[in-house]
Amino acid sequence: MSLYQRLLKPKPPARKPVALLFEKAPPASANAYDPEWLSLSGRPPLAPALELERCATVIQARSRGVMARQQLERQFETDDSPRRTASAAAAPAATMDEPSFTEAEVAALRTLTPFAEWGELHERGLAYMRQQRDAAIRTNASLAPSAEMASDLRLWRFLVATSFRAAEAAKMYVEALAWRAERRIDAMRDALVEANPAFFGGGAAGLEMLHMHAVDTLMMEARPRTWYQARHWEAAGGEKGSAVTRYEPLLDKGGNLVYIEVPSAVDAAAVCEMQAEYIEAELRAHELLQLVIDELSRRQGRMCLIFRVLDLHGFSLSGSLFASAEVKRGEALVKQVGKEVKDGYPTTTFKNFLINAPAASFAGPVVAALVPKRSRDKTVIKGADYASELHKWVDPANLPRKLGGTLDDGLQWTGTKSFKNQELDC
Repeated sequence: MSLYQRLLKPKPPARKPVALLFEKAPPASANAYDPEWLSLSGRPPLAPALELERCATVIQARSRGVMARQQLERQFETDDSPRRTASAAAAPAATMDEPSFTEAEVAALRTLTPFAEWGELHERGLAYMRQQRDAAIRTNASLAPSAEMASDLRLWRFLVATSFRAAEAAKMYVEALAWRAERRIDAMRDALVEANPAFFGGGAAGLEMLHMHAVDTLMMEARPRTWYQARHWEAAGGEKGSAVTRYEPLLDKGGNLVYIEVPSAVDAAAVCEMQAEYIEAELRAHELLQLVIDELSRRQGRMCLIFRVLDLHGFSLSGSLFASAEVKRGEALVKQVGKEVKDGYPTTTFKNFLINAPAASFAGPVVAALVPKRSRDKTVIKGADYASELHKWVDPANLPRKLGGTLDDGLQWTGTKSFKNQELDC
């Protein structure tokens, strides 16, 4: 039976228990995502036949190493396409009413529970989100998401972000699909997955490539951050001196990704000089982050988040009254990206750990300037005596020496460029 036929084969009447996310072994290739494997409930994440066919074709193309998303989208927009003709006959599912949840149910749903323990309560929200997703795609095929974006895991992140107001979550999700199409995020996703097959689906500890273009390196220099450690060794069977580098994500003691930034190290003038290239590079970097925490979620059988460490050394709320136009433009670009990332990638934060914070009287304004409202209840604020508390959450082996760890310090501590009111991208 071909992959296309297997994807379209009707399900048996007896359903699996809800929330068997990622119970299957990962596919042999990172470019051969199985849509059932990416589903929380044991069902394909894209119900309409059109999307199942599209997914099957995409999988086959990627298995040959062909980056064919644009070509495939044109194929499904062609009126005489046999697949589109067959799919058009498929009747949409009956409209589902928006589910409502009591305060007690919302509290239970917010609890980080292993996927294997999810039940009917979780399925109520996910079923509605799937239907709204599929209806939006039937209306506008250009919104068809990547396998990860279509998965129950991503749908769940939108539900959590809206406190399980399902209609609001669905609207936010569809808007994110439109944003991804406009920014061509799926093309970035394809390139990132293609460049890192051993990590995405292959079970490797580290990524093979972080920066796809030279502009990605420039962006990291303008706004440095640390979330991985580079490991180097000599290639087996290679020429003497040939090195292999892998980038292993830093994890806290709970398995969440550790992400470290220093707002005062942002070079706003350099950001301004990059202009649109800065935005593209930042969005590519955040798509990679999302793919990484999705992969960690698959491996751990639970929703993984990000433990954000923000070093406030040198940070100022007032900024410079005499900042140049270039600096102000750079600051505006950073804020623009922050807003887009916050809306496009919700529910990524496990904890905001602010260190070297100013006096308590300034804590409120600092948090308001740096942390989105929906993430403020996850915030810890510490002064210079942060080390013992930080190490309760993150082992020193996963921290740079600047934070009491054993790893090399990153670029963010080599400069002290001023930047005002930078908001975390969460």
